[in-house]
Parts: sequence; structure tokens; C-alpha cells
Amino acid sequence: MSPMIDVHDSVLPEILIVEGDPEVAGVLVAAVTSGKGGGLFDLDAPQAGCVVVDSIASLHRQDLGRFGAALVASVMHDGCGLDVLAYLRGLAPDLPIVVVGAVADSSIAPEAIRGGACEFVLLTGHEHVTIPLAIRKAIVHRQLRQDNEQLQQTLTRSMAELAEMNRRLEQSVSRLEDVARTDDLTGLTNRRWLNIMLESRWAESERHELDLGFLMIDLDGFKGLNDSLGHHRGDDVLRHVAELLADTCREIDIAARYGGDEFCVLLPHADLDATLTVGRRIAERFRAATSEWGLAAGVLGVSIGAAHRSVSGAASPQELVRHADEAMYAAKKQGCHIMLRALESDGLMLVA
Repeated sequence: MSPMIDVHDSVLPEILIVEGDPEVAGVLVAAVTSGKGGGLFDLDAPQAGCVVVDSIASLHRQDLGRFGAALVASVMHDGCGLDVLAYLRGLAPDLPIVVVGAVADSSIAPEAIRGGACEFVLLTGHEHVTIPLAIRKAIVHRQLRQDNEQLQQTLTRSMAELAEMNRRLEQSVSRLEDVARTDDLTGLTNRRWLNIMLESRWAESERHELDLGFLMIDLDGFKGLNDSLGHHRGDDVLRHVAELLADTCREIDIAARYGGDEFCVLLPHADLDATLTVGRRIAERFRAATSEWGLAAGVLGVSIGAAHRSVSGAASPQELVRHADEAMYAAKKQGCHIMLRALESDGLMLVA
């Protein structure tokens, strides 16, 4: 890659001149070293150096990285200037190249520009002005291109960094949302998020006349177990119960820790039979699981209260929860596993 050149420096970079005609080469050298460029750029740079190459063959021996720009003749004794252009573009793609030629050679100018030349300059006798200006223009063009490439790279990196920051932010937000709606001990939905989902599901149920069930679950004998075996063992039992609920409920159901040793399950789109089926399944699996948890028979029991929007007559989501809570306490009082809050008789029905 060619070195970066500051066009505002008073010294021009070393220029490669590929010209087989010694007389034309001398004119080009004089034009570069005299630097009388007119008003567009201040090119008073007698220190500028030139290296003249008079054949394509000898061009192969040059270190192209040392040059700031190149002047290439449109016609060479051993080939065409377009061949030189292709060679230089292949080995030094960032090297600014100006093709020079007589008026008779101007027909190749479009092809030279398409081949990567910055400009095609006609030899008209005004080379002391046109050549320095063309070189400066070529260098500026190269600098602008490199600056744009660097800017694009910086922009790409910035966009990639921004995308990564957004990804991390989304992950952080997702984790915070999980924390905000999850009970720390059991991993179930916490009471705050349960209330939000209960309001949402109730509104959906009313709007579309959909079924909605609710189970309130209390662990019988948990306080005594906690006192005798310790809080660490009690926490283990609560986590076991949470796993049981998560495994037993339907995918659409929302199992939550209501508080202490109370749990609940919100059952959207569940008719009465489906609600009671989930409740029975929880009770059955609970009885079987206590021995797996290392608990003696009768140490820990479960009472479940069931309420259903179409049966209990609840007028609000809070009342649906209260009905399930009343049924749960009735089940605890009567020593059964599940009670259903209903409208008939005294409002409570024994289920199991």
C-alpha cells in the first residue's frame, strides 16, 4: 500500500515516471520538480524526486511502495501504457496513476480511466502546469478514498459495537423481566406477576366469554415441618412443590407462589372439568411425591380450593381468587384434598 501523503505538505512525494522517450521523460521530470502549478495548489516543491523507468521490463525491479504517485506514458516501446496501468493497479492498488499521452493517443483515455487511472493528461506544452495539478489531484483523490474507507470501517465497527450493546441490553432487560416476575426461591411466577396475568386473563375471558379456572393450594403441616427440620429443609420442600406444579400443569397454565407455603394455578381456557382434573392430578402426585422427598407419611399434606368463573359466580378476578381461597380453607377444615366453590347449597362442593 502506498504511504499516506498530506497534500498540504510543501514537499511532493517521490514520483514514478514510466516513459520510454527520453525527451518526454525530461519534460515530465522538469514539470514535477519545478512545481509551478498555478493557483489551485501551491506546488513550489523543488525537493520532489522522480524515478524514470524507460521500459516495462525494468518496471518489475521497482519497489512500488516508495512512490506517492505515477505518471505513465500511453505508449511504450515494449508495450502499451494500459499494460503498465494494469500492472501497477495489480501490485499497488492505492497508487495514484496519471496517464500522459499525445493528442493522437487521446482515444485510449476512456479505457485508461476505466482501468483505474485518475486522469489522462495531454502533452500540449503546458506540462509545468498540468502535470503538477494532475498529480495533486490524483493524490487528493487517493486520500479521499482512503479517508472514506477508514470512515466506513469505523462506522462498521461502531455499528457492530452498537449491535452488540443492544444485544446485551436486550439480554439485561430480559433478565430483569424474569427477575421481576419470578419468585426467587421456587422459580415460579411471583404474586405480582400473577396479579397482572390474572387481570389480563379475566379481561380476555369476559370479552370473549372464555373459561377461566383458579386453584389455591396450601401445604398442611408445613409450619411444623419447618420448625422441626429447619428452614433449609423447608425451602427444599417448597422447591419440590414448585417442580411438581410446573410438571403437572398444562403449558398454558400459570403456576405461582402466592406467599409462604401457599401456591396457586391460573387456568386460562380451562372448563370446569379441566380445572378439577388439574387439581386432582396435583393432589395425587403430591401424595406420591412426599416419600420421594424423604418425608414420613402424614407429615405433609395438601389442601386445594377450586373456583371457576362459570360456576362460582365471581364478579372480578379478586373475587375468583377469594372463592378459591374459601374452598381451600373448607378443604383443610374437612380434611379432604379438593373443594370447589359453587353457587348451589352452601356454596362449597366436595370434589375429592
